Amino acid sequence: MKKNLFLSLFIITNIGFLFLQIRKQMLFIKESFRKQKHERTLAKIEQKKQGIEHAMYLAQNKQEIKQYAQDELHMKPIRLTQLKKVSP
Repeated sequence: MKKNLFLSLFIITNIGFLFLQIRKQMLFIKESFRKQKHERTLAKIEQKKQGIEHAMYLAQNKQEIKQYAQDELHMKPIRLTQLKKVSP
């Protein structure tokens, strides 16, 4: 009788540990996918940040500003002869 009780308790305990191990693996896989998703999001944000920084540096470059004004806004360079002094 004791032998059967010990054997059934041993089997039930092993089955319980097996289910706990499977649950642990499932949680590990779930968190692994979650981590990958966050890493992809972080990579996209980093790429966007680099693009914005590049645009900011271009906006601070005087030659780029002049080129943009002439090409996109169709502005012409001003000459000193076109300036007039205004006195109060």
